[in-house]
Amino acid sequence: MSSAQVSAELALSKATVDVQISDRNAKTGVTTRTTLVHTTYVTGQPPRPELITPALVADEVEREILWRPALSAELAKTGRRCHYSANAVGKRLRALRKQWNASNNPHLVTLAWQYGVLDDSRGPAGFAARSPTRR
Repeated sequence: MSSAQVSAELALSKATVDVQISDRNAKTGVTTRTTLVHTTYVTGQPPRPELITPALVADEVEREILWRPALSAELAKTGRRCHYSANAVGKRLRALRKQWNASNNPHLVTLAWQYGVLDDSRGPAGFAARSPTRR
């Protein structure tokens, strides 16, 4: 949901919701709400969404493109992995949102988890992805 939708549902101000999201992003070391969604699913907070069957089918390129917002990868980097231009990756991502009726990228990542396309195999993003260092 958008910050406005969350604030309306929880009877909070939009600013409060934005601050909470920003704080959570800082704690996990991510920069986007989309990456935060993926990272929290990988770490089990909140619980992972239940799988939907039958699952929507995603080909190999679509799977790789779906990892882009989950791990906050740049379009150009994803394009190199898929042998596409950054523009083509963006178009395919928009087409997936439309095909899966996702309202935004965080919703798309949630659906990808529900359909079993994304999982914890590549780990979380941000600080949560790094192993602790010794001092």
